[in-house]
Order: sequence, then C-alpha cells, then structure tokens
Amino acid sequence: MMADSMLPIYARALLKTLPVGPRTSPDLPDRSIDRSVPLEPVAYAGFAHVVGQTLDDIVHPGYLHILGFPLSMQLLADPEVPLPMMGMVHIHNRIDMLGPARLGEVVDFHLELAGPFEHTKGTTVEIRVEARVEGRPVMNEVSTYLAKGRKLPGAEAKAQTPHAEFTAPRPSALWRLDPIIGQRYARVSGDYNPIHLNGLAAKGFGFPRQIAHGMYSASRALSAMDPRLETYRWDVSFAKPILLPATVGYALTEGRRHEAARSAVFDLRTGKPHVLSQVAHLGE
Repeated sequence: MMADSMLPIYARALLKTLPVGPRTSPDLPDRSIDRSVPLEPVAYAGFAHVVGQTLDDIVHPGYLHILGFPLSMQLLADPEVPLPMMGMVHIHNRIDMLGPARLGEVVDFHLELAGPFEHTKGTTVEIRVEARVEGRPVMNEVSTYLAKGRKLPGAEAKAQTPHAEFTAPRPSALWRLDPIIGQRYARVSGDYNPIHLNGLAAKGFGFPRQIAHGMYSASRALSAMDPRLETYRWDVSFAKPILLPATVGYALTEGRRHEAARSAVFDLRTGKPHVLSQVAHLGE
C-alpha cells in the first residue's frame, strides 16, 4: 500500500475544511463502495512485523481493517458528507471475525456510511464493512468516528459505549514507541494522516506532539493476546492518545492469552488507559 494512494483523499478532506459556502444538507449521502483486494504475502509480512504478529497464513484482523481503510476514508472525504474528515477521532472499533482469511485469497469488501449519531462530545458516523472470501463471510466491522464539537440537526440518538472504570495493572510488557513508529505503520497500512507523522501537523489539530496510530496500538495488543478462536468479537475503545515518543505499559486485565480476554495499553505515570481491548466469544 503506497502513500500516494491516500494523498488525493487527504487533499479532498483538506478542501472540505475551507469555508466554501453552506452545505445543502446535514444528512449523510447514501454511499457505498465494493472492492476486491488480494491478500498478498509480502505486504502482509510487513504489517505483521510492525505489530508483532507471528507470521502464518491466517491474516490478522487489523490487516483486514487497513485493507478497507483507504475506502473508508474515501467515503468520509466525500464532499456531501457534512462533517470534516480531518480532525475526526477514531473512538471505537468492533470486528466480528466469522472465519479465517488466508494469504493468497481475495477478499471482497463492501463498505457503507451510517449515521450521523448524537454524541455528548459532538457527532459520530460509522463505517460498516463486510468482508467475504468466495462468498463466505469472514469479517463484519464497525468503525466509529467522532467529529468533536460538531452537532447536526437530525442526528440519531444512539447509546454510547460506557467508559469502564480502569485501574492500571502491573504491566507485563513495556513498549518503547519512538516517533519513527508512525512512519513504519503508515508504510504498511496506508494511513498517512499527518497527525501521526509530523509534530507541527499534530499541533494544528490540538496535540502537543505527533500521536501513535490507534489501530497500531490495538493491533499490537491483539497480537500479544493472540486469540486462537475460530470465531470471535474484537472490541477496541480508544481513550487517551499516545504522544510520541513514549514508553507505555501493556497487560492482560482479564482472562488468559489465546482465549477470550481483556487487555490494556496504558500510561505508566498516570495509570490512564490508551487502548482497551476485549476478545469475546460471538453471541456473548
């Protein structure tokens, strides 16, 4: 996945931030994208290396997410979407793994926009993804993005994921994250959002320094959890962003590795969470 594949999308997103007149509708346009993407071993090996995943022929769910990511951003950057893509915050991700996707297979993606939804801090939209291999469902995903401080008339009411009480555990691992991790993850994911790559750009969006990709931290946490279940639900809540460079703690907070479990990536000094993950049996 190359940087230039995302540049036109970010250019359109930046144009949307310019005051070019009132929008005609606060409603989301009816948009969807279908695309088939091969699971290429060399590209996947690069991703697996960056997120600490043991390499085998079953593809990490985080890689399925990034294959759909440019398509997701294409939907959000649509000029008729009445919210700015740049500055949106990825606050929650849910992936239902319905079966394995293997290297060498071709994944058929179907993506749709949903929302807008009311949120106490603004307005959210969802990108809903279905992934199939030869007609067999392998993944359903819902990515929730928050436009802070933006309210839209007609936004639907929707229950928010409650913030669970969190007490930092003793870390089982320390992750030293240098700023270069933003570039490394961008190269394997195609996510070249400047807040992850450049301190000045991050400051422009209210961050004191560049921040780690949320799905990098989440995917690395899932690699450490290493679920060995045929089907499962992977829920991720993104809390405090990781300012780079940083050393953060990782630990299982419930359950055991390879099984249904919970984990946390957290600030060693304050004990506040960065990323909270749960792997659960489907249907729970």
